[in-house]
Amino acid sequence: MAAASAAVLLLGGAGSLAFWTDNGTASGGDVTTGSLSLSEGTCDEGWTYASGDDAGSAVTTIVPGDSVTKDCTFTVSGSGDHLSATVDAPSDVTYTTSGGSPTTMNLTASGTYDVGGTTIADGGTFAVSDGQTLTAHLVVTFPYGDADAVNASDTQGITAALNEITVTLTQAQGADNPN
Repeated sequence: MAAASAAVLLLGGAGSLAFWTDNGTASGGDVTTGSLSLSEGTCDEGWTYASGDDAGSAVTTIVPGDSVTKDCTFTVSGSGDHLSATVDAPSDVTYTTSGGSPTTMNLTASGTYDVGGTTIADGGTFAVSDGQTLTAHLVVTFPYGDADAVNASDTQGITAALNEITVTLTQAQGADNPN
C-alpha cells in the first residue's frame, strides 16, 4: 500500500507523467534555384509541302488534305541539377480568312523536335543543357471537311493568315526527373 501511494505522489496526483526533452538547431544555409527558358524561334521563310510528289516544294495554293511543314530553331537556356524538359506544340492551330466575312477555322498541327541530334516526339522529354539548339519540325494539315461544315466549298479561293504556333518547354516531373 505504501508503494502504491508513492507511485501516485510521483505522478503529481494529476495523472500525468513528465518526460525530459531538449532540442538543437541545424543551420539552414543557402540554396539557389535554376531556370528554364526558350528563345523566340527563327523559322524558314515559307511553308513547304510535307509529303507526296511535291514534298519539299514551296507551297503556293493548298487544298484539303495537304500537309505543309516549316522548321524553326530555338535556343534552350537552362540551369539546374537534373533539369529535364518536355517539349510540345498545340495539336491544332487556327487561321483567319480575310475578305468577305472573316472566318476562323482550325487546322491539325503536330511537331517533332531535334535536340543535339536526337529526335523527340511531341510531349517527349530531354535533359537540358544551357545553350542547346532545339529545332522544331512543324506540320500543319488542312483537313477534309464535310458538306455541312465550314470547311466545305466555302474554303475555296480564300486567303488566310495562319496564326502563330507556340512551342512550349515544361520542366519534366515524376519519372522524367531523376530526383
